[in-house]
Amino acid sequence: MKNESMYPRLLKILASVLEKLTDEEMDALLTGELKLVTEAKAKRKETKAKAAPAVVDESFLKSAAEQLSSCGSREAGEKIITAMKLKKADLLQIVENNMITARKGDSVKTIKEAIIEHFIGSKLRGDVFKTIDLRSEQEKL
Repeated sequence: MKNESMYPRLLKILASVLEKLTDEEMDALLTGELKLVTEAKAKRKETKAKAAPAVVDESFLKSAAEQLSSCGSREAGEKIITAMKLKKADLLQIVENNMITARKGDSVKTIKEAIIEHFIGSKLRGDVFKTIDLRSEQEKL
């Protein structure tokens, strides 16, 4: 070994391994029936922050937008989104693709409400403005 300063540390590691062995395993090790073998630790799975976000199919996003746009009420839109069983990452992708105001830190409920408001609420408000007659009663005659 090139670096002798590593010996004490290696001996501590070896001692901790030997302490975990049963008496039978120790005897088998001493008689040569058992070998100590080194193996690499299993790598941890990537954390959520490092994992690449799941990519939802573009055609799915378009069909979801069309379904939501054709809804007549916010409640119907909420049922559609719930039926799709979208994850937060999927909802954020819809938000990003349609330039909807929402943040990653928002709750799923808040993101869903923003999506519904974008596709359905704005249309409902527009329809209300089209049907309101702001003329006075005298002007209507």
